[in-house]
Amino acid sequence: MSSIKITYKNTDYTLEFSRKTASVIEKAGFDYSEIATKPNVMIPLLLQGAFMKWNPKIKPSKIDEIYNEITDKAEFINVLVELYLETVQSLLGDDGEETKGNATWVKV
Repeated sequence: MSSIKITYKNTDYTLEFSRKTASVIEKAGFDYSEIATKPNVMIPLLLQGAFMKWNPKIKPSKIDEIYNEITDKAEFINVLVELYLETVQSLLGDDGEETKGNATWVKV
């Protein structure tokens, strides 16, 4: 999985999604296809999910403070969406590994 590193006030933060953090924000209502139409809801959820894996105790107010200082916010959000979608793809994708020992299935 890919990640983003932010340095803010001499503190490093790693932003990354896991299946668990993606699930948490989805249960809270996150839908990446609605970022353009509901940015005031979707962007904060996306940010919370990105911080959650490696910074679980960070307060939403601190996330807002850091986000307010981010430059090129549109590109930053685009990259966060890409990271989120990598996690989704990990549920659906085939990584090309051999199938020996892996579960197989057939439609009957």
